[in-house]
Amino acid sequence: MSKIFITADWHLAEGAWKSRPEIAGDAFESLRRLVEQVDTGDKILAAGDLFDMKRPSADTVVNVASIFYGKSLSTFFIQGQHEFSKIPWLSLFNYGISNAHHVDHFAAQECFAKTCDVPPSYGWQLGEDADEVVVYAMDWSLSLNLQSKLDDIGKILDKDRVANPNIYRILMLHQTCNAVMAGTGIDREKILEQLDYRACELKDWMIPHGFDLIVVGDTHYHTEFQLIDKKGHLNRCLSPGIFTMQTVSETNTGQCFVLDTKTKEISSLELYRRPYKEVSIDTPVDFDKEIRGYIKAPTLPEFDIPIVQYTLYEKDADRIALLQQASSGKAHLFFRVIAVEQEEDVSDTSRVECLDDLVAHAIKESQSTDKAKNLLTDLINGNSPDEVLHAYYKETVL
Repeated sequence: MSKIFITADWHLAEGAWKSRPEIAGDAFESLRRLVEQVDTGDKILAAGDLFDMKRPSADTVVNVASIFYGKSLSTFFIQGQHEFSKIPWLSLFNYGISNAHHVDHFAAQECFAKTCDVPPSYGWQLGEDADEVVVYAMDWSLSLNLQSKLDDIGKILDKDRVANPNIYRILMLHQTCNAVMAGTGIDREKILEQLDYRACELKDWMIPHGFDLIVVGDTHYHTEFQLIDKKGHLNRCLSPGIFTMQTVSETNTGQCFVLDTKTKEISSLELYRRPYKEVSIDTPVDFDKEIRGYIKAPTLPEFDIPIVQYTLYEKDADRIALLQQASSGKAHLFFRVIAVEQEEDVSDTSRVECLDDLVAHAIKESQSTDKAKNLLTDLINGNSPDEVLHAYYKETVL
């Protein structure tokens, strides 16, 4: 019995977050932990966007090579729009590092002709005998060519099903898929209409009939869904999801699917995911608790430094600088500020907010020294935060 690890959207790069390049290392760590779980005889399917850009840096390529080095893993992959190039980057690792096979049978890539063990019209054989699994696949395509390529696959599939009726067949694509983007519910049709502008989308009634499983990359969401094929049958579809977060909206990450080639059962496997949490600060006590936590927190490897999304009210926005200072090197912060429309009674909190203003000012004025962090440490270690604050203000600010 062997397993097929179904993955997509590795987005390998030192810093794959477009707006926050300092958040780095996640994808490499997730790939490393995946490779550790793949046994001899297992296979990896990778549904495109393995690299985050068409020309990855030398460091990125070296990191990938070091992860695969000596493993001799069979990795079958296609290209997504992020990495699309004449010679697929993962094919560099064919020789002595891993058996990486580009499986876009329908793009007539020269590299395929050199490495293919079976005719392109038949597909890749991933199992043996009764457990045999065959993968049909194609690289990312614009909508202009997408349907015609799928129709070509359908013609080949019809012949193959007659000659080999008992084979388990997988179609692997890298296309935006509205069935995932829109979700379910009474508003689904309205959302689908709004998504029709997408230039490379996969929709109902496009898939050839006869596949046992459809694997779709590009959606960045780990889920199972259904698509209607050209004969009106529902097809089981998997979106493996992205390896790691690239935005704070991508919380459904860090998983892949695993197919048992004997039983054809499919399960989800947890991969590595950088710690992520959402925190709402409603009172000064909540704020003080967060500051204490950061000062006491240990130093971590970059790929383990958590991402924290804070929700603050508009009147507390000045605390952002204080949180950023205290969390430096220990968390990557994102903020969501809620406007306060109605007036509030601040008589009980004005003193505390005034003190917070002074602390923020002191930190801003001493960013080049450790003074602010030392003062915060004194605040945390004090039995009474108010007493420490008052003492500090009296001696150094007022």
